[in-house]
Amino acid sequence: MSPETMNFLIGLMVLPACAVVAGLVVWESVRRQSLDDGTLLRNFSIVLLLAVALAWGLLRTDAARLQLDPVFRFQTEIAAHPVYAAIQANAPDDAGELHDFLALRVAAGVSLPDAFLQARNLLTRQAVHRSGWVDAQTRIAWARINVDTLKELQARHPQDCYRAVWGQDLDAAVLANGFSQGNTAAFQQAVARIYESAGIGMRGGHPPAGRRIEFNEAALEYRVVRESLVQRFGEPVVVQLESSSVPSKPAATTGVICSARIAQLQGMLERPPAMASRLLDSVLRR
Repeated sequence: MSPETMNFLIGLMVLPACAVVAGLVVWESVRRQSLDDGTLLRNFSIVLLLAVALAWGLLRTDAARLQLDPVFRFQTEIAAHPVYAAIQANAPDDAGELHDFLALRVAAGVSLPDAFLQARNLLTRQAVHRSGWVDAQTRIAWARINVDTLKELQARHPQDCYRAVWGQDLDAAVLANGFSQGNTAAFQQAVARIYESAGIGMRGGHPPAGRRIEFNEAALEYRVVRESLVQRFGEPVVVQLESSSVPSKPAATTGVICSARIAQLQGMLERPPAMASRLLDSVLRR
């Protein structure tokens, strides 16, 4: 039932309900009196007007609208969600895209928390796009939730982990049941933090993250991480991890490639924050 139809039906019900209440009130107040029809009609009209005014006022309260108006309830709940609030405050266009995605699911009968689970693919793409402007600690936190996510997917099914390595959308069943509550909460917190940090970064407000890491220094450190991966997983696997496109022919099983990505991120996370952030930036946005 559409909100317009529901509001129309409620409007139709208000007047008869108020008339019944007014009739009962007048009857109770005058049942032991002998009044002419004009007086009864006047008393009834006064009580009816008061009842309609009271009912209309009650129906316009937020508490009533939350119960009766699904559109108002959705707008209120989404505005209070910390992820949506952070995106709306820093990237209104992204918030509009997320709003439309969630509205379609909620209109189809999905609860807002479940709709946010289904929005994980969209939120991931949006966060990756914004991650170039975040501070070092936010980028490191995003990398850690990526590691945790890959581990949970690998434990469920390596193929899901493999798809996540290449930034492919996960199936609806995986989004609904593939992650722990802790991972879901941490992911949403990380997305909100990315938008807040990116908003500051795009305005040039981030202080320097320790000493500046020059390109050559970062390249040398990357070679150290890379060599450890080559020794553990082999050159073909590392070459594929460095590619920006999904390989037509995997160099190893999906489980091995997933493990290699996890090890790559963990190796970079072991570095000091400034260096870790510099190394992770190129990997997480590939």
